[in-house]
Amino acid sequence: MKRIVILGSTGSIGTQALDIVRQHRDKFRVVGLTANHNVEKLQEQISEFKPEAVCITDNGKAESFKTDVFVFKGEKGLKEIATLDSDLLINSLVGSAGLIPTLEAIKKGITIGLANKETLVLAGEIVMREAAKFQVTIIPIDSEHSALFQSLKSGRKSEIKNLFLTMGKGKIAEMSQEQLENVSMKDIFSRPAWNMGDKITIDSATCMNKAFEIIEAKWLFDVASEQIKVIVHPDYICHSLVEFNDGSIITELGTADMRRYTQYALFYPERAPATVSSFTDLYGKTLRFEKPLFEKFPCLSMGYTVLQMGGIMPAVLHGADHVAVKAFMENRIGFMDIPRIIAATLEKTENILNPDIEQIIEAEINAQKTALEVLKK
Repeated sequence: MKRIVILGSTGSIGTQALDIVRQHRDKFRVVGLTANHNVEKLQEQISEFKPEAVCITDNGKAESFKTDVFVFKGEKGLKEIATLDSDLLINSLVGSAGLIPTLEAIKKGITIGLANKETLVLAGEIVMREAAKFQVTIIPIDSEHSALFQSLKSGRKSEIKNLFLTMGKGKIAEMSQEQLENVSMKDIFSRPAWNMGDKITIDSATCMNKAFEIIEAKWLFDVASEQIKVIVHPDYICHSLVEFNDGSIITELGTADMRRYTQYALFYPERAPATVSSFTDLYGKTLRFEKPLFEKFPCLSMGYTVLQMGGIMPAVLHGADHVAVKAFMENRIGFMDIPRIIAATLEKTENILNPDIEQIIEAEINAQKTALEVLKK
């Protein structure tokens, strides 16, 4: 029986993971769960899955929380629960909070199911170096990277020519430059497929989410940044492709359902019977591919830019984006001001090469401060 800890158990991926556990109780034992402020949901999960411990990162909520299991608290508690005796850590936290617990679990030799982008965007080189050192497998849960992870099993690393990250296409992509200046929250949240949180939905609209995925792919699969390509796929069926040097192109196809990737990570290296999509769901569907619009969406190229710069710049990118997106959500700036604020923050930041974790975390915080200064001007 596989012992699992789920960081962010009350969120979308966390609840999906528990739903899969619910259907396969003979395969999994939940030993740890975490939440930030949704303690009511956490209480329900404790009653059903009876973990050995939980963590509540909101200290105020943690102090008043009543339960029979041990309660870890705050950021320190995340590190402690991440290192419980387990076989698999599912990291579905939001933001940079997922970085340190992942590193702590890696040092304990625990397999990682990674649904937290920031872990690799901020410190991909360090995380993958530690994973290699402790012989830990990192299984991506993000749909594009899971698709690549699975497709890459068709060949050797030396045989890879290109990795293609697919991206969707909504009505924003059809807008003129003038219309883009006036994009509203309503425009952004009328996406045709994936159900995502507010921040990721906006990042998808600006294409910053794809820039982050470029950075993730670089470190996950240890390829040159120029081997990572982006291709528009409006149909949401193909979830990334691998082109090998003999011309073969291998991909993973399926309906847009994150449960498939979560289940793959939970059962890896085995596969369990499907509880989600089937081939018949693809009848009548088409496979269309288009070139991405780098000139129209400046954020798209920023993943390549910060990879070339190296050092702390990926963390700076993330910090600046956090501030710019928040300002947009508060109606303080326009849609196309998001890339302008990020670009200005990158320009104002002095790079630090070969940073340690503390310098990376500090860089992300400082980037937010710089972006706020840019915003004021």
